[in-house]
Amino acid sequence: MVEYNAPIRDYDFLFNEMFDAIPIAQRLGYDFDSDFLSMLTEGWADHAKEVWLPINQLGDREGLKFNEGRISMPPEFKSAYNSSREGGWLSAACKPEHGGMGVPVFFQAVTWAEIGTSTNMAMSVLPALTLGVYDVLIEHGEKALVDYFATHLASGEWSGTMCLTEPHAGTDLGIISTKAIPQDDGTYRVTGTKIFITYGEHDMTDNIVHLVLAKTPGAPEGTKGISLFLVPKFLPSDWESGELVGISHELCADDNGVSCSGSEEKMGIHASPTCVMNFDDSVGWRVGELNTGMALMFQMMNQERLATGMMGLGLAEIAYQNSLAWAKDRRQGRDLKGPQDPNEEADNILVHPDVRRMLLEAKVNNEGCRALAAWTGILLDQMHSDDLEEAELATALVALFTPIVKAHFTDVACETASTCMQVMGGAGYCTEYGVEQFYRDVRISKIWEGTNGIQALDLAGRKITQNMGKNLRYLMWPLTEFIEENRDIPDMSEFNKPLHQGVRGLQQLTLLMIAEGQANPHFLASGATDYCRYFGNVLLAYMWAKMAKISIEKIGDPFYDAKLASARFFFKRIFPETVSLAAKIQSGHKTVMEFPTEMF
Repeated sequence: MVEYNAPIRDYDFLFNEMFDAIPIAQRLGYDFDSDFLSMLTEGWADHAKEVWLPINQLGDREGLKFNEGRISMPPEFKSAYNSSREGGWLSAACKPEHGGMGVPVFFQAVTWAEIGTSTNMAMSVLPALTLGVYDVLIEHGEKALVDYFATHLASGEWSGTMCLTEPHAGTDLGIISTKAIPQDDGTYRVTGTKIFITYGEHDMTDNIVHLVLAKTPGAPEGTKGISLFLVPKFLPSDWESGELVGISHELCADDNGVSCSGSEEKMGIHASPTCVMNFDDSVGWRVGELNTGMALMFQMMNQERLATGMMGLGLAEIAYQNSLAWAKDRRQGRDLKGPQDPNEEADNILVHPDVRRMLLEAKVNNEGCRALAAWTGILLDQMHSDDLEEAELATALVALFTPIVKAHFTDVACETASTCMQVMGGAGYCTEYGVEQFYRDVRISKIWEGTNGIQALDLAGRKITQNMGKNLRYLMWPLTEFIEENRDIPDMSEFNKPLHQGVRGLQQLTLLMIAEGQANPHFLASGATDYCRYFGNVLLAYMWAKMAKISIEKIGDPFYDAKLASARFFFKRIFPETVSLAAKIQSGHKTVMEFPTEMF
């Protein structure tokens, strides 16, 4: 009974009217136009709805099976995955020389990610991780590694993972104990245990390629001594020849000392394995230089953080669509001003102000987040521009946006899924209607790839001061320019004035966080989460002000009228929370840190 329609019209508006996605892509060297983008979006939306969505509840209900170190997935999942692989949908952003379509990053990172998650989050995680491994490998791996592994990964024939966390080392990766011993033939022998490894073991692909953080003998202490290693589940049958070339090698029948000793039972995403992985004298190849593992893994982790933010948006969107459909059909009570459907025994629940409030919060937050995601996706492409100034600006903004997209999108998504269950009442709590699964599935997004508290600390403690404050300055320029451009336009006043106040508040709070944080880091850490939320709301305010400006010029068209009404709702009913957030930040750390430990 789950319904879903991909937000194709919204993406068309964002990429073609709000942002110059196509001209930017063409200038960056992509053979890409708006017709091709529309064809891709519609094709992927149809495929995901027809192939992934029908098995989403099945995956939640049946989950996976763990037996003697092996994980078997539902047959329907394997069939759907292979269908997507054969259709080229898993390799759209990979290079043509590796079998991909070579499309701009923004399609894969934004449109593909949202639609894939909406229709089947447990399935979407696998290709998302694999793409992350592929990107790190082709940028930092030696030619022989790229030649052998890249095509298999791009095609989806093989999958990839990232292996960071250990039983005693989560956020504090500097204390990992996994070792990598160098061999005479240039390989390494990797030994250690990693936990919470998504898709660490499964039978969806012929091989699993793990990127593993480990330390070599004599490496510096802490994170400075961590290196990155590529460790496949199965080795090429002739790997001992020292040549990894071509893509036709057969695989060894025996595991490469890589085993799975358990799969976690989880609240949600039941068809996504979360594994304890053991590496026992496993053959691996170093990726990148010695002791640069953290920087390389963070490249992949930052991609996955953006992907996790999109997972939040995807599940919030499908939760909203289903709760809206329910509200339109559900009849309970009458409008407080009198019956709206006198020929029916009750009005539908959309007449009730509180139901409308909940649905509008979901709709407006989703559309605001989607706009910010579209901007971020385009910046991901601009990071690789030959124009050094353009690349520097894009890199700075992506660094700034990454913790916000991850934290704000997923915080709001969890609230949205919960709210959508509330709209549906008891039905929302029942498995038949799907929304309770979206709530359970989306909850991991606030924890994955570094908890949202860690994202807030990253933003407040690093990203706003990074590069001598350039990250923030690169954002303030377009914000202040937009505000000045619209200062004297009467129709924009209701959007421009609160945006201006929010930006000024952000500047003041940022200075406060830096000044007080230098004197006492507890001040910064205590206010970081509220600061991240404030920052997220300011960015969404900028998105909604830009959308309002476009829509004002096209009044009379239902799509733009709805955008304008949504912008008004955002500024009147969502953005005012920045006032309370500012008050909490300014209250400081004392009530938090001076509370006696023994009184908890």
